[in-house]
Amino acid sequence: MFNKTKLVTLSLSLSLVLAACGGADEAPEETGVGEGDGAGEEAVDFEVVPEEGAELLLWSDGDEQLQWAELMAEKFEEEYGVPVQVEEVNQEDAPERLATDGPQGLAGDVFASTHDRIGRAISAGLVLENFWPEQYEEEFMEAAITATSFDGELYGYPSGIETYALYYNTDLVDDAPETMDELFEIAKEVTEGNQYGFMMEPENLYFTYAFLGGYGGYVFGDEGTNPDDVGLNNEGSVQGTEILVRIRDEILPGMANEDITYDVRTALFEGGDLAFDINGPWAVRGYEDAGVNFNVAPLPVLDNGENPTSFSGTRGFYVNAYTEYPDAASLLAQFITNEENLLESYQITGALPPRLALVEHEDIQSNEIAVGFLEQATHAHPMPNIPEMPLVWDPMAAAFTEIWNRDVDIQEALDRAVNTIETAIQEQQQ
Repeated sequence: MFNKTKLVTLSLSLSLVLAACGGADEAPEETGVGEGDGAGEEAVDFEVVPEEGAELLLWSDGDEQLQWAELMAEKFEEEYGVPVQVEEVNQEDAPERLATDGPQGLAGDVFASTHDRIGRAISAGLVLENFWPEQYEEEFMEAAITATSFDGELYGYPSGIETYALYYNTDLVDDAPETMDELFEIAKEVTEGNQYGFMMEPENLYFTYAFLGGYGGYVFGDEGTNPDDVGLNNEGSVQGTEILVRIRDEILPGMANEDITYDVRTALFEGGDLAFDINGPWAVRGYEDAGVNFNVAPLPVLDNGENPTSFSGTRGFYVNAYTEYPDAASLLAQFITNEENLLESYQITGALPPRLALVEHEDIQSNEIAVGFLEQATHAHPMPNIPEMPLVWDPMAAAFTEIWNRDVDIQEALDRAVNTIETAIQEQQQ
């Protein structure tokens, strides 16, 4: 399967060696590609053209995503003369179907997947690498590139990114705070009776990680890929957790962790009784339907001058390693993630594009809610997708609960949580 995965890359490298060196005696890796010298830079400047007689199958999510995919199929055939059939396959299910349908030649040549579902398929050799990694690394958000990479190699063609940011009720506050200190100051002024300035559930690492990461904490080392290096009790994580203590003491005194749930705070925001809420784009429609006047901004800057590092999720397209037409399939994945087509994706589906140039596009800049999420996405960290990640949530929830409810020493509680996580990882690896 390794040879199947590398087939396209090796064939391209070989042709470049012949052109650059006048023969095929040297191995492809000796061409100097990626070494930073002039010859290497010329070697990667190639043109990919579809194979003669190519026909492609594109797997896409349904609803608006399907509508956009069908438009992309039409445009691709018009430009390259390659017919593309579109089939509805949920992006959550695509990697599993690839494992069974790929060897039988029944899977999509190109398919969509979320970054937290694709790792197993890549490790099994079912996915071809991205043909243009340097170009994508320059033109896409770092979080999107990291999320769609595996073992240091870029496989995905990112098409959408999702993270959380700061909602604020414009009937209760005029503007979004730029710093956390400003947020605390405003939130304390607004909090009165059943009206609250700011609320977030303390035990939920998904949201609180933004503070930990902003001070230098991390879940796993090596950009979330090394389970032998857990950073949830380092100095940065301790500093980030101190923000929870400030929220408890300065804004929500006397309120137990159990009283602050996701449903409680969303209900308060929908009812106009919460000024600030940290939430994701999935909450927009509910807040709009509730008639709340609100806007969205990046999370306020921490007192160390750094931005909070929210968790992000990335949707991308991938090329099936079993495809009969790897050149055409890779071109399709590139085509549907170019600037023009990702802008159309945003216009049709509302998916936030991870292309850096599109953050400044007038269509997006005119939507303040989209701008808020996209600006935060530039500071986001991809949520780790390795098998050890599920072992993290419960111990960290227990630690945050101890700190919030019983005022347990932060370092002590986090050390205990990390010890539990490391023990569980060792057991899982046996």
